[in-house]
Amino acid sequence: MPIVYLYSRRENEVQRQAGLNWGFSNGNVCTADAYIALNKDFFRQNPNFFPPRSNTITVLWDDGISMTCLLEGSQLVDGYEYPKQLSTYNDKSALGIYLRTRLRVSNNHFVSRNDLRNYGREDIDINYDERNNIYLFDFSV
Repeated sequence: MPIVYLYSRRENEVQRQAGLNWGFSNGNVCTADAYIALNKDFFRQNPNFFPPRSNTITVLWDDGISMTCLLEGSQLVDGYEYPKQLSTYNDKSALGIYLRTRLRVSNNHFVSRNDLRNYGREDIDINYDERNNIYLFDFSV
């Protein structure tokens, strides 16, 4: 089962202006804006798991919440192009608000790895339900 981490394993912390804290960047963003980073290791281990960038997917969370997400950005992995991140379609803050609600912090809270530890989870298990064409995200503790 594929896993995505909600913090940078290289930095050993949630990114300061990316990922769950994208809204704290200097760009034209809302404080709650967030995305889930899809790093090169993920695609090396799961090369055909997600469709190409600019496609939308349906995500069903373990608590029954469903959302449409967009595969964004572009990165080369071993000569193939893959998306860099997953965000909610049309409203980049919907994912950030959802995850912050699960973490029991405010919508404008700067998320740290300690927040993830306090919640009891630092990653998301992902499965693909091919029959229903949905991605199942498990962030349960």
